[in-house]
Order: sequence, then structure tokens, then C-alpha cells
Amino acid sequence: MKFLRPSALILGMATMASTGSVQAQSGADRWRVTVSPYVWATSLDGNVTLAGRYAPVDVPFSDAFEHLEAAVMGDVEVRKGRWGGFVDYQYARTHEEVSLAGLPAELGTRATTVSGGLLYRLVDVPLSGRTTFGDQRSFRVEPIAGARWSKLRAELDTPLGTTSKGADWTDLLLGLRVEADATEHWTLRGQVDAGGLGDSDRRSRSWQVLASYRTPAAGGAVSFNLGYRLLEQNYQQDDFTGRNFNWNVSRHGPVIGLSLTY
Repeated sequence: MKFLRPSALILGMATMASTGSVQAQSGADRWRVTVSPYVWATSLDGNVTLAGRYAPVDVPFSDAFEHLEAAVMGDVEVRKGRWGGFVDYQYARTHEEVSLAGLPAELGTRATTVSGGLLYRLVDVPLSGRTTFGDQRSFRVEPIAGARWSKLRAELDTPLGTTSKGADWTDLLLGLRVEADATEHWTLRGQVDAGGLGDSDRRSRSWQVLASYRTPAAGGAVSFNLGYRLLEQNYQQDDFTGRNFNWNVSRHGPVIGLSLTY
């Protein structure tokens, strides 16, 4: 499938990048790099308005791969001590048949989302035992501050003609991550963030829950990740003709991937 080939490429790049990462002394103060390619099987819910034409969007999880034409997804995180930084990249191209005022139509979308930010370990409560890294198991709470850049392209093909519209924008976002080492190998994570606060024309929110099984590998660790993620975006824009472009769509579904940490 098309989305597997880019993911394999990301994994190969991740391995090369990780083997060249700089490591300082042992313990919590050393540099750690985690690269995580993943596949997000998303359901799409909401609506898109193009040049006054309203088109509902409804792609259930069971049809996600049928409507997905291409996807590239991955996350890179760097940590040292209590500080961390991350960049998350998502690209997806979809195509579906819709009904427009009783007439058949086709809706194609291309969505690119890049999120990045800083984390600070505000709470770090020790738990009994150690992780596969040899570190003390702990319960952690980390505030997040960053930004999310989104680029959208929607094309509506009807018997009356084709209409297309694109837009890109940046949201400042605030969030929170809660994480715990459940056992030596298992880590549980919950994360939530919101962007576009105070701006009614561009709002977004995201949350995810993730369970990771970690095991040592070649001086670092590999994690197998399984969870669920949601990203909801509402963007409105009027062009010079007074016609409205409105993207009000939520993407949600299971996510599966792996992480390489060194």
C-alpha cells in the first residue's frame, strides 16, 4: 500500500539518525533522541464549504484505507534532563464520493499538519522499580507550549463543474502530557492540546492516549506503540468574491507505530 512505503522510508532515516545521536553521561541528563514513524487510520467527520457549496464529510474507520490515497506520518523528540522538544508531521490525501443537493459529487482533500513545541517536566514522582533503560520508574506531568501549522487543499467535482480551494495557517497551542512507567517495559501516556485560543475563525484541539512496550535494542530501546488519536480543526476564510471556505473536520482513529530511542 502507498502509505507503507513512505513510512518505511521514515523508519530507515530514523535508524540512521539515531545511530549518530550524541550521548552524554549516563542518567537523566544525557541526550536522548526518539524517532517514531506511525500509521494513523483516521475516520473523517464534519463538513467542507467551497464557494457556497456545502459538502458533508463522513468516512468511517472501516473505510479509512479505501479512501486514503497516500500518507506520511512521523514524530521526532529530543530530551535532556527536564526539557524536551518535539516535531510531529502528518500528510494525508483522501478521496470520497459525496452527495451535494441530491447530486453525486467527488471530494478530494490534501491535509498537511506539522506540530512542534517544548515540554518541561514539572512533576516527576518516583515509583518502585526501574525501566528497561535502567532509570527509576516515575509518574510525570509536562506542560506543552508550541505551534501547529496546517495546510489544506480541497477539491469538489460536481456535474456543474469543479471548485477547489486551499489555505494554510498557524495556531499557537498549549497542552499537557501525563506519562507513567506502569512496569519495566510498559509506559502509558495521555496528551491533550488546544490551538487558536480566542480566534473564532481558526480553532483546533487534539488528544491522544498511547500504550508503549519498550525493550532494549543495540544500546538503546525500541517501543511498540498502540493508541487512539483525535484532531479537530475549524477554519473559516472569505475570499475577495465574498465566498466562504469553511473546513470543519475532525480526524480520529487508532494509531500504531514504533519508536527508536538512543
